Amino acid sequence: MFFLLICGLQRGFAGEDNLTLETALSIAFQNNPRMVEARASIDEAKGELISAKTYLNPEAEFEIGGLKKEGEGRGISFDDFEIRQGFEPPGVRGLKTGIAKDSIAIRSETVKSVWSEVYLAVREVYARIILDKKKQELSRANHDAFGHFYARVQARFQSGEALKNDLQRAKIEVYRAENIHLSVEKELSTDKSKLNLLLGRELDLPFEVSGDLPEEDIELDIKEITSEALSNRPDLKAEELALELKTKAVALEELNRLPAPFLGFKRTTEEYENDSSVIVGINFPLWSMNQGEVQKALAQEKAQSVRLAALKKEIVFDVYEAYLNVELAKNQLDLLKQSMEEANELFRLADLRYSEGKLDFINYLDQVRTVNETRVSYYEGLFELSSAVNYMEKSVYASLREKEGFLK
Repeated sequence: MFFLLICGLQRGFAGEDNLTLETALSIAFQNNPRMVEARASIDEAKGELISAKTYLNPEAEFEIGGLKKEGEGRGISFDDFEIRQGFEPPGVRGLKTGIAKDSIAIRSETVKSVWSEVYLAVREVYARIILDKKKQELSRANHDAFGHFYARVQARFQSGEALKNDLQRAKIEVYRAENIHLSVEKELSTDKSKLNLLLGRELDLPFEVSGDLPEEDIELDIKEITSEALSNRPDLKAEELALELKTKAVALEELNRLPAPFLGFKRTTEEYENDSSVIVGINFPLWSMNQGEVQKALAQEKAQSVRLAALKKEIVFDVYEAYLNVELAKNQLDLLKQSMEEANELFRLADLRYSEGKLDFINYLDQVRTVNETRVSYYEGLFELSSAVNYMEKSVYASLREKEGFLK
């Protein structure tokens, strides 16, 4: 099966105000430089197929006479000419055509393999931008909160209820919160440029993303997804096709040991002879019997067989590792979700107790910082789970999320 990309293709590819994930993936499929290059390689292989189907070029030979004049000798003349058409050994042309077709099929699987990598990269950066926007929102809220806190400490200091070092510490926290906010703004701009680069667009093309980082609810069966990966993975299919190609290459070199016939026509027009003749002959590898090329092809076939077996083991491990990462990310997110609930309650109580004078300055700052870090960690946990599922989809080469069909 090839790719199923049905969403977003009807939209323009530049200047979107709101860039959905589906549209981003569609644009990447069409415009990503690696995808364009990979598709061009298929055209290259099709050119090789045309060459494989083509007969050998004919040869023509002319004998030019009358170059040396003696007295009133005749002028320049074409005394003899010969046309010769060579042929490859029986079966060679068919095998070369089959090898060229295998090469096209390999390039097609390579396009799919490249797409799985581009797909992963686009989803990763898109999710990162959503995370950046959430961090931006949290950092702005954190900055505003510390701004209000500084104002409260300043009022207490002016009334003699707070020390000057408390006022200075509160101001430092405001500067720290502003610094974090600036860093998040920079990360957001960088990630937007990365996404534009993946989509083959100008780096500074403005856009906004939509959606949130969901709590992925995916149940996986390791045996099932491993079997699916061994059936779907385009890199494995490409290596299997490459083995078939190497096997045909061995047969091709064996056939090249056979004599190669040629057929020709010769016309002689000299004064003492005026005749035409048909020439039939053969070319054959007299000295080496093509042994070197046969040995080389056999070695390449063996190496490809080893490479294929190794790749199957790597795929099994790749899927297993991706599975463990998804399970880990899900369990960690459950803990972070519980921490988030505790943090929200902690912030409410800390603000209340500090207002009532039941919580000292240092403990208040410590608890507020803990709350902010917990909130950020929760959204980072959502991102890590999304990232783990993305990599699992690449490992299996299948869309595991509902209502998606970008990897098929």
